[in-house]
Amino acid sequence: MQGFVTFSRNVFIPLTRVCRNSCAYCGFKRGVDEEGALLDYHSVVGLLRRGALSSCAEALFTFGEAPWVVEGFGDRLEEIGFGSFIDYLVECSRKAIEMGLLPHTNAGVISFSDLRRLKSVNASMGLMLETTADLEAHADSPGKDPATRLRFIEEAGRLKIPFTTGILIGIGESLSDRIESLEAIARVHRRFGHIQEVIIQNFSPKPGTKMSRCEPPLASTMLEAVSLARSILPEDVAVQVPPNLIDPKSLVEHGASDLGGISTVTIDHINPEAPWPRIEELARRIGMPLRERLPIYPKYVRDSWYSDEIRPLIEMLSDREGFRKV
Repeated sequence: MQGFVTFSRNVFIPLTRVCRNSCAYCGFKRGVDEEGALLDYHSVVGLLRRGALSSCAEALFTFGEAPWVVEGFGDRLEEIGFGSFIDYLVECSRKAIEMGLLPHTNAGVISFSDLRRLKSVNASMGLMLETTADLEAHADSPGKDPATRLRFIEEAGRLKIPFTTGILIGIGESLSDRIESLEAIARVHRRFGHIQEVIIQNFSPKPGTKMSRCEPPLASTMLEAVSLARSILPEDVAVQVPPNLIDPKSLVEHGASDLGGISTVTIDHINPEAPWPRIEELARRIGMPLRERLPIYPKYVRDSWYSDEIRPLIEMLSDREGFRKV
């Protein structure tokens, strides 16, 4: 066991909240005409500047899946000067790189050609598998089809993209579903070697959603899930837990080794009710030192799993081991 817990210092940029899916637990989605539905370029640059000034190394781009299929979204995009959302994302990613921030994009399920485009301007990417089970919570969410998501994770492997995935605990899945999900992730990693971390995330009920009155998973359930993940996943895949949603101390004792992205600049826009804990306080609570990494894990830094476009920035930000240079 390593003698520290890792994290990444990031700025969280919710590029659009428009989404083709309607998950029963999601409080992130917005309608095309609602406030915050789409960030304009000026707002993105402002967030990137704040991140750079706060010594962040990661620009986390998160957005709803396939917003371009939602009626009216194309008009909103044209209003800010872009005809394609992927073009807009690439432009924002290049601006992040220019400002000294490594992009990590959670794009949802996109085409292989779009994924290949994003590889060149991202240090890493991610997609939560959530579960291999067909659940009522995903009844109105075509993008949450487990086979579709697993296929996308495999495509990222074919492109050698350092990748983050994870499972969501407490949305109606069974213990056997969790085991099956973790085993599916392990199989993909053994084939392609690209999964750097697996998030074990607890469901957190959101007001106004179909699952607002559902209970979050018990602490004992989360301990069990983390232990399962550590026993099922290959040793070179980190187990990550979100420290703003659950006390990480006991989870670290059961095999978690990473706390994910933590921001001193922006809130967690997926879970806005849960503020980020202070990094110094986290180290005290866990009883172990924290070590900062980049969005791309040290192993993939050392093995040069990145494009020439972001090579100079990775070389500038990383130390000899592949962690964030102090």
